[in-house]
Amino acid sequence: MGLFDRRVTGVLLHPSSLFSREPIGTLGDEAFRLVDWLGRAGATVWQILPLTMNGQYDSPYFSYSAFAGNPWLIDQQRLHDAGLLDEPDLLPAATDAAVPFDRLRHLKLPALRRAARTLLDGEHPWRADLERFRLEQEWVDDTAHFFALKEHYDDAAWFDWPESLRRRDPAALVDSEARLAGKIDEWRAIFFLFDVQWSELRRYAAAAGITVLGDLPIYVSHDSADVWRHQEQFHLDAGGQLVVQSGVPPDYFSETGQLWGNPLYRWDVMAQDGYRWWVARLRRCVDLTDIVRIDHFRALSAYWEVPGDAADARAGRWVTGPGQDFIDRLRTAFPTMPFVAEDLGTLDDAVLALRDDNDLPGMRILQFGFDGTPDNPHLPHRFPQRCLAYTGTHDNQTLAGWWAGLDDADRADVARYYQFDPSADVGRVAWSLIEAALGSRAAVAVVPLQDLLVLDDRARMNDPSVFVHNWCWRAPPDGLSDELAASLRRLGEAYGRC
Repeated sequence: MGLFDRRVTGVLLHPSSLFSREPIGTLGDEAFRLVDWLGRAGATVWQILPLTMNGQYDSPYFSYSAFAGNPWLIDQQRLHDAGLLDEPDLLPAATDAAVPFDRLRHLKLPALRRAARTLLDGEHPWRADLERFRLEQEWVDDTAHFFALKEHYDDAAWFDWPESLRRRDPAALVDSEARLAGKIDEWRAIFFLFDVQWSELRRYAAAAGITVLGDLPIYVSHDSADVWRHQEQFHLDAGGQLVVQSGVPPDYFSETGQLWGNPLYRWDVMAQDGYRWWVARLRRCVDLTDIVRIDHFRALSAYWEVPGDAADARAGRWVTGPGQDFIDRLRTAFPTMPFVAEDLGTLDDAVLALRDDNDLPGMRILQFGFDGTPDNPHLPHRFPQRCLAYTGTHDNQTLAGWWAGLDDADRADVARYYQFDPSADVGRVAWSLIEAALGSRAAVAVVPLQDLLVLDDRARMNDPSVFVHNWCWRAPPDGLSDELAASLRRLGEAYGRC
């Protein structure tokens, strides 16, 4: 039975947001306790953000690699238990209420390097697995080389490296690999250690009946191993700079649109080799999770192309994407099509046809349902069965923050629709909306932990209209309580989701 053939509850919480003894949530005991808590709550879907390293603006959507797992999520206690770290390498108990991304490299990388060296220099039982990982994952060598080069050049972007390395001259690459061999080996081992820990957690979740819903950004970061390795597949000039860049037109979030700054794909070039890089990227995501949300799905139909030197996104234009040809290639590579279309934002008939003709489930957001139009697809009575219903996503305000920002007339409209008193306390309001999501026709209903905890916008994960102070929220130490699990389970049972 597939995920959308039954009624289930999901919780949205990225591992980095878990409270732990480290300055960021990890794949350690707290992640295993989350899986146990989901089971007690009657939730069988765990939705996460991209598992890649946070990059520019601390965002997992601007990672230095679309393939390598986030090393900051590696749990040091488990490295110690595996004989790779001495006790003094462990960090003191964390007191940060938010992830200090600016200090993570200083706080964690030295210990990760020592663990990597122990694995590389000794006779650890994982050594053979490390070599197998390197041979099976074709991205590892180039990506480790990229990370080593970034360190060597004081974190400079690849397009600011010496020309021979920027252009990937074979002789220069061979020379660089020899000079940086030790650092490259360490990064390979660090990538491997992430996979070891994530694989263990994933097996634990599967045994508990938990489906992991992953997330794939439509674009990759300009300063990434992916663009450095495949420059011919992106719209770049001879110096590696952006000719055009990604974004979206003016929308709900911003009057000037959103200027994302990612390089755009040369889809015509990608089609020539059967979208090989894309298939490999999605294969990696499918290997790490059970089902993958394709972010900004509408760009596969048509995307907003902005000049590379534009100050904001208003100067952009719509350009036709790869469309059905790309989807057909995915269906050949992934016959079960384990994908969800993030179908939010500016849509047209072509986008909807690309989604529906390929039977891809989309998303519905309760917060988007009140624009005054009776046919708004985000009103719960209009939800299809084959979709994911959300109170809000990682890009939205929390329910409590959203409610606080409504004027009296909008509050009255929302309260009338959901049949609660508009003067009710915010906890009653939030849980009425959570109940509406779980009570809807949608096969999958997903609630961010922030909404379950009725937290205000200080707990917001991301505000797409700004580039700072995002992605760093952490759950409180007592967030995953038995009382909260029981409350969510009661609703799930009432609406046939357990």
